[in-house]
Amino acid sequence: MRTVVFDGGRLLLLVMWLNLLPQTDSCPAKCVCYNEPRPTVACQQQGLSSIPTEIPVRSQRIFLQSNSLTMVRSTSFSSCHNLTVLWLYSNNISYIEARAFYGLEKLEELDIGDNNNLRTISPTAFRGLTKLHTLQLHRCGLSELPVGVFRGMVSLQYLYLQDNNILTLHNDTFLDLANLTYLYLHNNKIKIITNNMFRGLINLDRLLLHQNRVIYVEPRAFTDLGKLKSLFLFYNNLTVLTGETMDPLASLQYLRLNGNQWICDCRARTLWEWFKRFKGSSSELECYVPDFLAGRDLKQLKSEDLEGCVETSQIQTNLFGSKSGKFPSTESPLGNTIPRCCLRDNDKSSILSGKSRQITNNPLKEKENMSNTKFKQQERTKNETQIKQNDGPLGTLSNNLDKTLENLHPEFIENPESATASNKKMKKCVKKPKSDAHCIKSQGSTLQMLHFPVIPMIWISLAMS
Repeated sequence: MRTVVFDGGRLLLLVMWLNLLPQTDSCPAKCVCYNEPRPTVACQQQGLSSIPTEIPVRSQRIFLQSNSLTMVRSTSFSSCHNLTVLWLYSNNISYIEARAFYGLEKLEELDIGDNNNLRTISPTAFRGLTKLHTLQLHRCGLSELPVGVFRGMVSLQYLYLQDNNILTLHNDTFLDLANLTYLYLHNNKIKIITNNMFRGLINLDRLLLHQNRVIYVEPRAFTDLGKLKSLFLFYNNLTVLTGETMDPLASLQYLRLNGNQWICDCRARTLWEWFKRFKGSSSELECYVPDFLAGRDLKQLKSEDLEGCVETSQIQTNLFGSKSGKFPSTESPLGNTIPRCCLRDNDKSSILSGKSRQITNNPLKEKENMSNTKFKQQERTKNETQIKQNDGPLGTLSNNLDKTLENLHPEFIENPESATASNKKMKKCVKKPKSDAHCIKSQGSTLQMLHFPVIPMIWISLAMS
């Protein structure tokens, strides 16, 4: 009997002791909760359409990936002050409220990647995340990042922004990210890398910009990247990159510039000289123009190979023609101005006046241009030419005009549609000459005299009268 009383007393004491203990946090439905190695709530792949409201406050890790979540509210994790890891990737999130993660001062890793409908982000969505070191925003359909979106995130080291639709980045977007080491921006639609785009990234180690649409890098774009070791710019629309732009990259070890269509003329000289000083590893820089250097590696060229200058019209035709199939538009990366290195010494003053003649290294093209000029001058002065005929005009005129015709573009001889009105008359006379005298009288052109190797002097006298 005494034994029973004793056991009953012990049971009563045990019940009373349990009631005095703090209540244990409950686990949300469809989730699994465990304490080791850290208090964790695992709710992945459960078909959840909203974030559970009964998450234990002492949770340090929450896994909500691969569900059907559509929104992150400012109250979704407001009680989880111990949270260090939050995974929200592979959902249908389209909206994140302002200050959605405010109060998560211990959060170190946030993964919101692979949410294709997340087109925009509130400028204050990440406000207060001063301890965050990894942020995943890849494959979210982002077209832009709002001004100040990374403000105050002084501990961030890894930022993943690849596989979005980002067209441009505001100046000073990363200004507060002095500790950032990895920045992934590949497979976006960035066209211009501006001077202040990467300002503040003084500890950046890796910058991936490949598979964008970069056509131009401004001269001071890499000024703050003195510790950068890896730079990937392959498969872009680059044609020119200056050595001055690359000079600040004092720690660079790995450089990839393949898959662009480089102009290997005087504009590439400073980059060629920079490579002579560069001690790291680099891909090939395959020349696209001029034609005689096509397929050659810019780094392997000789100094004299870069003395010429490809004319702009040829560059636009080659780079943006239908055969290329690489560029999405016909936008020229070079603009309408002629680079200074393409101008001769006596033409460089024209940069200030905005007037410059077309420069080309193609001897045939130069010959054609000179011939066109001579041809027009002959038309303007044809009457003067007739007056100046002397006793032996036929031999002199015939020799001179033979040389002129050799230099003329075929259009002026074979295509009557491209000729002037007086040229059309000449072609008509050549096709159906009524008589030799009629041709000279009606046209008065010295070019027609080439079709008649022997012309009596009396006819010339009649023509002159």
